[in-house]
Amino acid sequence: MVTLRRATVHDLLGMQSANLSCLPENYGYNYYMYHFMSWPHTSYVAIDGGKVVGYVMAKIESEAWGDEDLKHGHITSVAVLRTHRRMGLATLDQVS
Repeated sequence: MVTLRRATVHDLLGMQSANLSCLPENYGYNYYMYHFMSWPHTSYVAIDGGKVVGYVMAKIESEAWGDEDLKHGHITSVAVLRTHRRMGLATLDQVS
């Protein structure tokens, strides 16, 4: 059974592995660590059998003109392993 939860620092290698197997644009481990340290509450993982089978990394940015009250979100990366696609893991229906 697949479970969804907020990512932890222990998930970063699994997220990187999913990225390498799914996407043409790959990030180094340092980028995952930087992203997690900067926005720890915006990344989520799908776990099956203790393995990361999907993830989403997002960030929240302040308005470019310096207005700290205006923020917007940005999805940095999303990936789901082929074995777990078409299960609705990357849909908003999964967000609670």
